[in-house]
Amino acid sequence: MIVGITLFACTSVVGAQSATYKQGMAAYEAHQYSQAASLLATAPQEGAPGETDAMLYRAMALIHLSRLPEAESALHAYLNHHPDSFEALVALGAVQQQEDKPRDSIQSFNQAAQLHTPSPADLRVVALDYVLLNDYTDAIHWLKKTVEFDRNNGQAWYDLGRCYYTQNLFKDAQNALERANTLLPNNVKVLENLGLTLDAENLPSEAEAQYRKAVDLARRSAGSVEPDRQTPVARSDEWPYLNYGTFLISQDRAADAVPQLKSAVAANPKCAQCHLLLGRALAATGNLAAGVHELEQAVSLDPSDPKVHYQLARLYRQAGDRTRARQEFALTAKLSHNTAAEHAP
Repeated sequence: MIVGITLFACTSVVGAQSATYKQGMAAYEAHQYSQAASLLATAPQEGAPGETDAMLYRAMALIHLSRLPEAESALHAYLNHHPDSFEALVALGAVQQQEDKPRDSIQSFNQAAQLHTPSPADLRVVALDYVLLNDYTDAIHWLKKTVEFDRNNGQAWYDLGRCYYTQNLFKDAQNALERANTLLPNNVKVLENLGLTLDAENLPSEAEAQYRKAVDLARRSAGSVEPDRQTPVARSDEWPYLNYGTFLISQDRAADAVPQLKSAVAANPKCAQCHLLLGRALAATGNLAAGVHELEQAVSLDPSDPKVHYQLARLYRQAGDRTRARQEFALTAKLSHNTAAEHAP
């Protein structure tokens, strides 16, 4: 009798869990990932056909929720039962890449590659692992493989262009980014990096055309208000404006750079480089007090950078504040010495 009650109780639990599994899968398919993750955590891992996948789909739900450490743990648990799951290994490699664990990610993809031919998307993630390891030779190798398999993978062409640019292979970078621009039209990052590449090739007119497109697109995609004007500004990062502003300063066009750099500061008020360059541009246009203020902001945001202190010291001296100028020059020397000592062999 006791045995019978026990069996009946177990059967009831399995039935209840089976219903939970179905509810969890229904939530997952409805993109209700938080609910799916909760339900699938209590679903059976063995039992009815397919229910052993509860851990896998819970991991996928957690990935959608950006709960990456939990997703990695769930994938490891699933792989303990299914070590030859190509899908789980690929998902694990992608999660580890996002967690900045490139070596673990490469290992997971290597295991997956022994089971099945990786997709172009998988090869791209492996390439980005090598970027995290500063191994651009291997990154370029795998990105070239990616675009060989999928000529229309615009994101891979963009990544390849970025890698070429980092290696000062500017013509190759231009070709890759122009291909990316064809496949990803109106992409801010593609346009701004194409501008950087053309600038590095000493093609200022062509570079400025791309910078302009990038910032115009960023502003059109937005919703806030540009400093000093009733113009929409993109709710994006600071880079389109910062890159264009930096270019304009290099062309001795500080007045043109000011509104771009104000937009950069508006996009990211905690960007020390944005405040630094805005301060330089303002000072160059004769607005010395505003320039000093921006440099002081930059120093407060990045007090350990000697270059920021040096620029502030110069503006203090230009403003006639010799006491503060001496203090900042002294800090510059001290920080520069400390930096040199840290990098000494």
